[in-house]
Amino acid sequence: MTELLNNEVVRLALWVYGAMIILGPIVLRMQFKYAAKVNPQLVPFESLPTEVRDFMAPRVPGIKALGFEPVGYINVGGMASRTKSFMALFSNAKTLEWADVSVVTSANVVRGYIEFITRCTEDVQVDTNTNSTAPVLFPSPTYHVFRFPQVTDAFVLYRAHRMLVQEKTRGARPQLPPPGQEVAELKRRIERYGPLQRERGYMVLDDMGQFYRLTWKGAVLGAWRSIWPISLVRRWRMQVEGESRLRALGVAH
Repeated sequence: MTELLNNEVVRLALWVYGAMIILGPIVLRMQFKYAAKVNPQLVPFESLPTEVRDFMAPRVPGIKALGFEPVGYINVGGMASRTKSFMALFSNAKTLEWADVSVVTSANVVRGYIEFITRCTEDVQVDTNTNSTAPVLFPSPTYHVFRFPQVTDAFVLYRAHRMLVQEKTRGARPQLPPPGQEVAELKRRIERYGPLQRERGYMVLDDMGQFYRLTWKGAVLGAWRSIWPISLVRRWRMQVEGESRLRALGVAH
């Protein structure tokens, strides 16, 4: 009897998992959309949602202590389905780099991280952040993104970032937009994402030109990356690779 019950449980689990593999891409393709145009706006700190303020406030001083000057608090709006994005943006005129504290809210979930960005050309950029979420979508091969969720100190993260910049940009000079043009440049960078995904066959622009939708290729890869245990393995792998890279850089955290 116990063996029969176990066999039934296994069969049910396999059936459910198989359904997730088949239905996941279909549901994701139906629901996912990425805004073709965004309208980021500078807003007062007090106007941000409470949970966003609570995440940003303790992290801003650490970035300012590294010589980054505040550009402002930005309501980016809804870039992807059922999400809202906010950012505290900073600029360093000496090193020609950006930093930010980014927060994404969705239903009752709040996720945030700090990051440093060095952009040298339209195609060469280094982004070092503390994002704990393994990417589901698909970065540009020349857009180097390093995730270190185990790092909690801005100074440690920035030290790692500077070493990675030297490694990846090979001495290319960073670029910053002129003062006062930071939000316009942020808008331009965000809006480049959809076309880059379309070039690689992962997204397609809808008939109204308002949103990018996933192709079947993008939906299958995106959904399968999010299904347990693949999502767990990818997160574990990101953590291990991050630890290995930090050790190679000689950065303690």
